[in-house]
Amino acid sequence: MGTLTTDDSIARRIKEMPMLSAVASRLLELTGDQDHSINDVGRIVESDAFLTSRVLRVANSAAFSPIDPIQTVNKAVSYLGEKMLIGIAIGSGSAKVFKTPLDGYESKAGELWDHSLRTAIASRELAEFAAKNLSPNIAFTAGLLHDIGKSVISEFLEGNTKDLTSLCDKGVAEDFLAAERSMAGTDHCEVGFQLGNHWRLPATLCAAIKYHHHPWKSEEEYKPLVYAVHLGDIVAMLGGVGTGADSFAYRIDINYDNYIKVGKEDLSYLLLKVEEEFSKTRNFVFGSEEI
Repeated sequence: MGTLTTDDSIARRIKEMPMLSAVASRLLELTGDQDHSINDVGRIVESDAFLTSRVLRVANSAAFSPIDPIQTVNKAVSYLGEKMLIGIAIGSGSAKVFKTPLDGYESKAGELWDHSLRTAIASRELAEFAAKNLSPNIAFTAGLLHDIGKSVISEFLEGNTKDLTSLCDKGVAEDFLAAERSMAGTDHCEVGFQLGNHWRLPATLCAAIKYHHHPWKSEEEYKPLVYAVHLGDIVAMLGGVGTGADSFAYRIDINYDNYIKVGKEDLSYLLLKVEEEFSKTRNFVFGSEEI
């Protein structure tokens, strides 16, 4: 099977993707700094009138039911937590990435967001099991962004989904990434890594995007985070939500317990926790629902 496209055409499409908002970029940069304070986060949120309004609406919504009305951004940030702030900031300005159908994966509109949010929640929970200190907020953000490359590469795989799955089923391709490379000359992890660089994401997040299916290939300093996202992705799929044709078309790295000390007995808890929080938070990001 011949290559369907060239690196140049995919690179061009990456450059055409809308940038993250300035506020989202600043929040991602800030939360990567372990020494930041909640006031620092509040000041960034306050610099954007739309985000300020949205955060206050979410904090005072029935789903979060504050005892007293929340009237300041700092209190809202403290009440909701940084992970929710990151989700709102990224999702509100990235509908083109997360909400469009992925025809190359036979995935409906919104499924990428649903899978990404579940992966983010699972990755954050798995950070608590890390052998070395790992920020739950960074793990959440990395989980949210891990599959962004699919929003670009999908169109170059369109019409070939059955061939892609057949390559995996017959063992011709090691996994779906290898199948993608045989069709498009690259894969969604590499494309996501390039998009992350286009967005000027921190190196830690770019590493999680690039290596979440092959975590052993990442640099040692990033492995705790990459393994958390690797497992978080699998937990999301075990919960019944992937992104279409490639669900379960990857291998789990059996050496994950060198970095994430999670046992099989924790799996049921993780699945329940992910579903519970997903149900509570999924509608508060894009701003289309009534609050």
